[in-house]
Amino acid sequence: MNATEPDLSARWKRFAEAHWGREPAAVPFAPGLGPEQVYGAVAASCAPPAEDAAGVRFATATQGRLRDAGALLPGCDDADPDAYRDRLHRQLTGSGWLLSVGQPLWRDYELWAHVRELVSGLWRAVGWPALPVTAELSLGERCAGPDAPAPRPGSFTLTWVLAGTMTVRLWPEHTGTEYQLAAGAGDLLYWPAGCRHLDHYLYRCTTLRIMVPARRAAALTHVRGLLAERMQEDPTYAGAPGILPLPPPAGPDGEIGAAEPVAATGRLFSGLAADPGTARELRVSWAARRSAAGLEPAPPPRPAVPLAPGLRVRASAELLRIPDGPGRAVWAANGHTLTVEGAGPERVRKRLRPGLALTIRELGRGSRMPAETLTLLLSDLHRMRAIELVDGDGAA
Repeated sequence: MNATEPDLSARWKRFAEAHWGREPAAVPFAPGLGPEQVYGAVAASCAPPAEDAAGVRFATATQGRLRDAGALLPGCDDADPDAYRDRLHRQLTGSGWLLSVGQPLWRDYELWAHVRELVSGLWRAVGWPALPVTAELSLGERCAGPDAPAPRPGSFTLTWVLAGTMTVRLWPEHTGTEYQLAAGAGDLLYWPAGCRHLDHYLYRCTTLRIMVPARRAAALTHVRGLLAERMQEDPTYAGAPGILPLPPPAGPDGEIGAAEPVAATGRLFSGLAADPGTARELRVSWAARRSAAGLEPAPPPRPAVPLAPGLRVRASAELLRIPDGPGRAVWAANGHTLTVEGAGPERVRKRLRPGLALTIRELGRGSRMPAETLTLLLSDLHRMRAIELVDGDGAA
């Protein structure tokens, strides 16, 4: 970041007081990112076979969205965003275009961590998201977004212009007011939930967009997905679909019931919804989300490396702790969680500080943990990027 953390927090506090939950606004707010830094994540998302899974969308000003953009996506010969833009200018004979990629940040830990720190300042001012936020990177040239504004806008939206210029037309719900905002490199466009919008990407525009779910109904998809995963693991769910004879059988009171496999699925659903294990899974997933500032998916853990007693380590990320029953806790860092038990891990956690480097041997003496158990714990923390090796740790 260009600004120190206290300065960033103060800027977010002023922004929240003036704009959050209010009217749309365009304000100067450089995110400390350039188009070159995000281009690698965009290009990686477009590389086969990741294109479909990454939410890649490509459109031209004349043809609209293309299902198969093929060679119009970034390739190995496009070394930087300028080279890619110049190639498209030749191939499309000057026609405008727009490339957007949903959730691309996990491919680049440094980029993901930068954006996490950027938005964390806002969450400290307005509250941490209970649901995953959506990140989107876009490159555009004289091209509008979708032909019509979103019909049910249920998210707060933050859009940083990293290069070039863009304009946005906005229609807040329940009002007849139309806003037109313009932004250049280093500006932040903001609008609250309930605003339909139309983007227009102008000259050599690159943007980072963060969308924050703002309506309770958004939690349904999250909870439903968790319950569906748990149901599919249950043998009851594997039964064949029910077929009722005609006329359907009736009970002694004449009431017709649902086919038993259907009724059993309903009972399984309600049972899992009330199960304490579901509440725990939701709690643990929130801990991971809180440590990621809502940016999901998180980058995968880094590869394990051998840890020797003489190696020095120090904390490199906030280690969030939530209780998880008697003598047990869940730790979360960088979007990943770890369950720990006993007093030894807590003694280790309290000694791990960003400015303090200790050898693994020193941590072992302070924690009174067996050497093998301590090494496994520290290996997990290193893979989660909660600690770093002070001497020559180059793992990303």
